[in-house]
Amino acid sequence: MARPIQLVSFLLASAFAPCALAQQTGVPLDLGATGKPATPAGVTPGEPAPQADTSPAKSLSTLSMDPAAPEMSSLPGGVTPAFGTLSTQPGDWRFDYHGILFVPLRVGFNTRLSPAAGQSKLVLHAPPVVPENFEGFEYTNIIPDPWAQVNFSYGNRDVTATVIIAARSVTEGDSYFNPPDQLGINDAFVTFRELSTDRLRLKLDVGAFANRYGNMGEYDSGRYGTPVIARLGGVGATQTGTYDFGDATFLAEVGLMGQLNKAPLGVEPAGWNGYLDPNVGTSFAPHAHVGVNYRGLGELGLHFLSALSQDDRATPTTQPDGHIDILAVDARLTMRRYGHFYIAASEVASHHARAVSDIIQILNAPGGPGLMAEYFGPNSQGSGDLTILGAQYDVSVGNLLQYPRMFNGMGPDLVVSLFGVFTSVASADLSTDSTGRKLYDGINKLKYGAEVSYAPLSWLAFSGRYDRVIRDLDDATKTTVILSPRVIFRSNYNARDQLVLQYSHWFNGSNVVVDSGAPPEPDPSIRPDEDVLSMMVSMWW
Repeated sequence: MARPIQLVSFLLASAFAPCALAQQTGVPLDLGATGKPATPAGVTPGEPAPQADTSPAKSLSTLSMDPAAPEMSSLPGGVTPAFGTLSTQPGDWRFDYHGILFVPLRVGFNTRLSPAAGQSKLVLHAPPVVPENFEGFEYTNIIPDPWAQVNFSYGNRDVTATVIIAARSVTEGDSYFNPPDQLGINDAFVTFRELSTDRLRLKLDVGAFANRYGNMGEYDSGRYGTPVIARLGGVGATQTGTYDFGDATFLAEVGLMGQLNKAPLGVEPAGWNGYLDPNVGTSFAPHAHVGVNYRGLGELGLHFLSALSQDDRATPTTQPDGHIDILAVDARLTMRRYGHFYIAASEVASHHARAVSDIIQILNAPGGPGLMAEYFGPNSQGSGDLTILGAQYDVSVGNLLQYPRMFNGMGPDLVVSLFGVFTSVASADLSTDSTGRKLYDGINKLKYGAEVSYAPLSWLAFSGRYDRVIRDLDDATKTTVILSPRVIFRSNYNARDQLVLQYSHWFNGSNVVVDSGAPPEPDPSIRPDEDVLSMMVSMWW
């Protein structure tokens, strides 16, 4: 590797103790809590996956999800998509092509209050009119959006270039063309694996990509499909490293994210440009993380992330410079046959963050404007604090019963998952409603749920999910309960394909409000759909 790259690597890594590379290849270390990992690349679906080296000195672990990993939650039934293989020799240059598609048909059912002549009392909505805002706390991922992703990579053992093309919709299935959903070249980065010894390994990602912290699943973002700490997306560099010392592995990450451009002044917010906001300035995000992993069984991580904007082109010019700081701790236990447990606690301090862009996303809320819209209120100027707690537990009965033998997923199994997120809001916006109740400051939010999946046959599985979303613990009328039974078809136990039929019934409190319009805003006049049918197909390669 060239000396300049090594120099940059060691300068970035010098802020922490020596550490070693933890490169996710899509091949899990073991079958973990669920016994249902994605089929590794190069293995025929339905065949047992090859055993990976799980000795403590060679265990692979990172404090964030690999940038090339699909930006999706686990699929229905607890299956995690994964792909990608690493070359083992510097002279082994190879081209890899991987991808994933997830395309759902979602139909919401409702009734007309006063149908006119020629009108049916039954109405059908696609997408469903439900209180499921992706950027809001109420997002459960029970009615997921389309996603298509194609990864192209070329490289050898020491360096790999990756380009990812992605879309949040499929043009052939749209009733109108929505440019922001066609992401195009979403990621483009180069990975340098500069140093590898028996104990020390270093990796440097440089380019445009995303780092995701607080992933509640064993191999993915969890049942909510949302990193519980933060997502950083921009152009920059992230240095990753691990260092093996006896039974322990010390981990560290440090990086800096920036942006290529800023929303220009004079351009009107509109659907074609994603409702750009000229009040948002170019933003930067330094971040640092340290952790320790013991024998691949337990891991503790500490995280510091900051996003700031000091751009005099943000309007109005009297707007204060803003920043968002996050201090978080998380832990995960991979308890072999007893499952996988993850827990995280995060403190978000937002100061005049009106100008901070979506370089940082917290519970999917994009930057300072997102935090204002979803938590702090329009009169807060982006100032406030969030306390976030998140946890998830997954266990496979097949793993439990076949211990000490490793369950390879090629047989009937029952998978159970429990999950939840709590958020406490302290806001500078002290606005109240007509009864004197505060609208933003002092609001506590909670959502939790459970999912059970049973696969009696190689081609058939059943799943059921329960979700409860409490937008205000002091106001029961803002609560939603969702029940979602599913039937899952696939070509084999460990196949890479799924066809899912799902029915969801929504029990909404009297003050639950859905979003409507462009851009979407809460509209109390709209009656949400209570019944939703979904047909979802997915495949990865």
